[in-house]
Amino acid sequence: MKSLKSMKKPVIITAVSALAISGALFSQSTYAAQVTKPIQAVYNNIKIIYNGTEVASDAKTEPFLLDGVTYIPLKLAGTALDKKVTWDGTNKRVVIADNGVPIDQSTVTALNNQITTLTQELNTAKAANTTKDATIAQLQKDNQTLKDEASKNSSSTLKDLQKQLNKDYSDSYNTNSDITLDGNKSDIDVTIEMTKSRWDDLSDSRKESYLEDIVKDILKEYKDADIDGTVKNSSNRDKLATFSTNSRGDVTIKKVASSLDTSSIQRSLSDRYGNYAGVGFDFTVRGDSSKATVDVYVNSDDWNNKLTSNQRSNLTDGVIDQLKNRENIDRVEGYIRNKGNSSQIISF
Repeated sequence: MKSLKSMKKPVIITAVSALAISGALFSQSTYAAQVTKPIQAVYNNIKIIYNGTEVASDAKTEPFLLDGVTYIPLKLAGTALDKKVTWDGTNKRVVIADNGVPIDQSTVTALNNQITTLTQELNTAKAANTTKDATIAQLQKDNQTLKDEASKNSSSTLKDLQKQLNKDYSDSYNTNSDITLDGNKSDIDVTIEMTKSRWDDLSDSRKESYLEDIVKDILKEYKDADIDGTVKNSSNRDKLATFSTNSRGDVTIKKVASSLDTSSIQRSLSDRYGNYAGVGFDFTVRGDSSKATVDVYVNSDDWNNKLTSNQRSNLTDGVIDQLKNRENIDRVEGYIRNKGNSSQIISF
């Protein structure tokens, strides 16, 4: 059996009765005289869904259709939207307002006072930060001044020590050297300049002794200093060697590879071996002072048939000896090659 509500039929009500049910006012003009018109409202069990939830209604607040338009009582809409809806009968107005909690004047005054207090505290904190910033800036400036003075004093002291070292070691070991100190009391760089020939004339042990004597004199003045140094050619300032030290003043020397005057070396080899035992030779040299490669060009028949085994050995040994001992090349490798096609005959 169908419910009574679902069987509702269109009904005719007056605007006055509609206002009583829904809170809605139907009039032709805000200031017109009150009139009454018959209307035909259709109730068809209309539901109101707000954010997925059905808004409850009853027989007095149920929405209805009028000429194809759906009408919803304002109070019901206000309930769904959390708004306060009232009827001002005197002025014939529907008044809609937020359901907010009213704040009394004492609360507003207290909040304003709190804002004023916090603003004052903030201004005081800003002034304090400004003072602190100025103090920090002054401290940084004073610190830099102290560093500059310390560096100046350290530099002045290093220059005094530099003069003494040059006095003691410029002619020591027959080096005729010039010593320069740079850095500060905790980190000192030593530069020693002399001719390449004087440096090469020193044996490895004398080089080490010479540098250690200088380093130990520096450590007498600056016992905690880290000391590193460079030996340079006074003619062109090329590096001849670098050295490092430990806390005891022991020196570790590292030879620096330098470029070779290959044209001069090749001419020297040609002058000495260009026509050896009646056989013609040509030479090319490449590499640097740490390692060089020499290619010796000869006709393969002359090498194999015109030279004895001893002559061949004397030639290769002589070439190596000249490059190592006269040109101060640490390591030498050589190849005998056929003049015709540069193919290798032997290596030495």
